[in-house]
Amino acid sequence: MKTWKKWTSALLAAGVIMGGSTAGMDQSVQAASVSSKVTAPAEVTLKAGGKTLTQKGLLQGGSTWVSLTAVKDVAGGTLKYDAKTKSYTVTAASNAMTVSLMDGQPNVYINGFYPQVEAKLIQGRLYIPFSAMRDYLGVQGSWDAKTKTLTLSKVKQNNVQVKSTKANVTVKNAEVDVQYPQVSGLASKEAEAAINKVLKDEVDTAVAAFKKQTSEFGGATAKRPYAFEASYVVTYNENGVLGLITQRYEDYAGAHGMTYRTGHTFALDTGKELTLDDVLANSKSMRETISKKVGEQLKANTGYLSGYKGLNKDQDFYVTRAGAVVFFQLYEYTAYAEGFPEFKFAYKDILPKGSAPFSNVASEK
Repeated sequence: MKTWKKWTSALLAAGVIMGGSTAGMDQSVQAASVSSKVTAPAEVTLKAGGKTLTQKGLLQGGSTWVSLTAVKDVAGGTLKYDAKTKSYTVTAASNAMTVSLMDGQPNVYINGFYPQVEAKLIQGRLYIPFSAMRDYLGVQGSWDAKTKTLTLSKVKQNNVQVKSTKANVTVKNAEVDVQYPQVSGLASKEAEAAINKVLKDEVDTAVAAFKKQTSEFGGATAKRPYAFEASYVVTYNENGVLGLITQRYEDYAGAHGMTYRTGHTFALDTGKELTLDDVLANSKSMRETISKKVGEQLKANTGYLSGYKGLNKDQDFYVTRAGAVVFFQLYEYTAYAEGFPEFKFAYKDILPKGSAPFSNVASEK
């Protein structure tokens, strides 16, 4: 991993880049995260496909941890080890989660994207929290507190492939690593082309802007190069809808680099990019309710600067299996150290009673 990537990874691991506010997010399957005060790991029985797995989960720090081998077996993915980088990569549900031990401590990244996910080396085996399986690797679970049993199953996802595409970009005295998503396998080739165009145009525009800035700024050297990184993560892939976060990082040899994020939510039958209003079933009253709740929590943040008057017309957000997440950019309303403020809302709290997520916007499964 390059030096500037190590810096970015450490920053994210410290929680500087990822905000953490919540508002009604459903945490019902976060296994034992409720009130456990266990300090030493306790064993958790894992089940899948009607059978008890030979591997055990661990209950520690208020969360249930699952080994990478168990993740691979349940997700139906692959697990590979790279001796050169001392890293393990689990590939499943259109994401490649890599746990690197290069620096002695486990660092997690997905398709080059750094989520707020911790990995642990416990008793000589690598573990990730169950929530990371649920959010990124297409595995759901049911927790039985009485027997300390976590029953895992693979989520039925859309019939679409999401692959990482690497752009070959060379800029003098700049470290560049550009990965962006492209989809295939959709019944509608028009929808497929529309989605791919949005994602490719976004990265092409960002690369062009970076090249222009490096030319105007000058001053980059081999010892202190500029840097540009583009990456992504799939956050949702069900009910005919695909959700992603794309991210870019730019560094012009200043005090610190800048990271920018964009949430994308696509209806796979049409290729249309959905707005927050689409997700809320065009409920004006719910938008106003969310806007008020976000404002209350945002202004209660010690890093709040000023300026919030309500949700933006084209509000940044992304979707997960649990709900919708409203977020803001660095410096938009808060100090840099607060990262990306996030506000999470469970589907059951923002949709009409009895409504399934996206039932009003997508038909292709």
